[in-house]
Amino acid sequence: GDGQGKAIALGERDCSAQRRNQKVIEETPAPNLPEPARQKLHATAERLMAAVNYRNAGTVEFIYDADSAQFYFLEVNTRLQVEHGVSEEVWGIDLVEWMLQQAAGELTDLVTLKAALSPAGHAVQVRIYAEDPALDFRPSAGLLSRVSWPQADGLRIDHWIESGIEVPTLFDPMLAKVIVH
Repeated sequence: GDGQGKAIALGERDCSAQRRNQKVIEETPAPNLPEPARQKLHATAERLMAAVNYRNAGTVEFIYDADSAQFYFLEVNTRLQVEHGVSEEVWGIDLVEWMLQQAAGELTDLVTLKAALSPAGHAVQVRIYAEDPALDFRPSAGLLSRVSWPQADGLRIDHWIESGIEVPTLFDPMLAKVIVH
């Protein structure tokens, strides 16, 4: 949203795969979502954010009932969410850069920006957690003795870890996001 009554929706993400109220897999575009529902979701999110003169990147969350083909408002996350990378990959943009440009008053008109964009392909993000499956996936602290990531076209890995890092006991168990486009 531009803070002046304009807002654009950059697709939708399916974040249904969760464990302990934490997302595990996110993807865009949402699979098996009928096109009329997709368009209605986008339009509803744009109207909501425009109506409150929202100024920032954010996510309007809905719950979709596949049986009735209806969706219901859940919440608005007024921040950049962890799964923003799948949107960036499909839309070919950098949302953090857009946020900085907007803060500096240098962001192009949102409607003009969106008109120049075209989504391409599909992206899936899988979160890598430090958890112990033998203990019902509880967070698991300890030494990361070896960290190694593959290199490949269409692969993006956002992380903070490297070999020799000690994962402390008081931490968010998400260590990395692996995104494939």
